[in-house]
Amino acid sequence: MTYFNFIKSTNNYLKSVRIIKDYISFDMSFSNTWSILKEHTKEIEVIKNSSQEENKVVVSFVTPYDEDGINKIENSVNSIIKYNIEKEEKEKLFRSKVQELKNIFENKKLDSLKSLKFDINEFTLLSVENTKDDDGDTERNGDSDFSFSPHKTL
Repeated sequence: MTYFNFIKSTNNYLKSVRIIKDYISFDMSFSNTWSILKEHTKEIEVIKNSSQEENKVVVSFVTPYDEDGINKIENSVNSIIKYNIEKEEKEKLFRSKVQELKNIFENKKLDSLKSLKFDINEFTLLSVENTKDDDGDTERNGDSDFSFSPHKTL
């Protein structure tokens, strides 16, 4: 990746780039709720600092000042951003689905709710496509860790 592309793709997070003797440091501002996994930072020195911005932390990624080191930082930062944005989106989706489930429980009769079934299968994943069976009931197939099968009485 070129410097321009990296800077452009991280402009919401990048605070500074510093050259310190034989080392380079990319200083990034992340949410203080974000996670940085060890697998994201192999062969990179990571230094966390407080931030003047509320709910933020400044993270410095330091490597030797050479092309390989800079590429490692770029890959590391990109994977951290991707991981945490996906995590936030999953949490938002989870809260939304919990709210949907609360609404079902508030609006359906107890007898209908007793027949509600959840099928959890590690190998069956939900897709975003819905299909209708012969009775007109909506079923989901596909690519998630959880599958939801409402009973026909709902």
